[in-house]
Amino acid sequence: MIRALIFDFDGLILDSEMPDFLSWQETYRSFGVELPLDLWVANIGSVTFFNPYTHLETLLGRELDREKVKAARRRRDDELMAQQGIMPGVAKYLAEARELGLKTAVASSSRHAWVDPLLERLGIADQFDAVCCRDDVGERAKPDPAVYQAALAALNVQADEALAFEDSPNGAAAARAAGIFCVIVPNEMTSQLTFPQVDYRLASLDAMPLKQLLGQVAVNGAPYLNSNARRIREFHAAVGSPLPHAPQLREADHLAMRHRLIQEEYEEATAVFHTLIDALQNGQQLDPVEALTPLVHELADLLYVVYGAIEACGVDADAVFQEVHRANLQKAGGPRRADGKLLKPPGWQPADVRSVLQRQQENGR
Repeated sequence: MIRALIFDFDGLILDSEMPDFLSWQETYRSFGVELPLDLWVANIGSVTFFNPYTHLETLLGRELDREKVKAARRRRDDELMAQQGIMPGVAKYLAEARELGLKTAVASSSRHAWVDPLLERLGIADQFDAVCCRDDVGERAKPDPAVYQAALAALNVQADEALAFEDSPNGAAAARAAGIFCVIVPNEMTSQLTFPQVDYRLASLDAMPLKQLLGQVAVNGAPYLNSNARRIREFHAAVGSPLPHAPQLREADHLAMRHRLIQEEYEEATAVFHTLIDALQNGQQLDPVEALTPLVHELADLLYVVYGAIEACGVDADAVFQEVHRANLQKAGGPRRADGKLLKPPGWQPADVRSVLQRQQENGR
């Protein structure tokens, strides 16, 4: 059940992204060079990939008086920002959230010095139960999930009890890494970008009332909210080892490490199997909970490293599992081996895993 809504700030509540780009574009042009849009938008939602001062100096081949450039650029940004109001649908969603008794928070890669005054200017600062920014989490910006994890803690809700609203791939990746169902609401700047593994997408928050969206999530959300593959990605993001978002053949050392992990967990599960089998064959009466706990634990560890090996290659393990599941369903009603294993019936077709990987490669997952 959804108990909380978590909103990105820049580009989702307030369109600060277009003024930011336009002011930088004008700055670059004042020096006789261009700021490529594709380079700029790749950094939207984060602060870690692109330094506009450094790039400008690289294009010019010389150092700049950065403080002077910063002051002039900031004045122009302030002029453009003064023209911006709250994004369409945001006020309605906040009002509906209050009616429904939902908690609300902001999770932003910007700092409080930027976000807090603007929330006050928009007149909505008091409508959030928490405002979490990157200076709350040691300057860790999206796609790191830290600000979303902080928002969950501040609201005292679990990841599967929240909805995140994001306008950028970096923000969406952060929400997903935190295990939160993410609704993509792109703006003019980000609508051209690719959003891998979209949970749900709206043209704007005006496009669908919150109650209707919650109904859609209730119907369609479970495959995302209960995804083992997403949990693997959450773990890797949390430990600072984000995984690729498209099929990628990893280096030999990495594959060898993944193989070792699977082999180690397999051997540990096998040892527990043998212990239980021997005990039962010797007529021992075992408590089901006590007997199954180590076995299930080892099997879950094995699942974890197997899912990890698939996801580490940039492959959507859930999509692959679904295709294998589809093929296995064709065995229903077929012959059985003496030990009970279902065999392939006449006409059975194997799982088309290659097509799954091909689609992911073409679509960026």
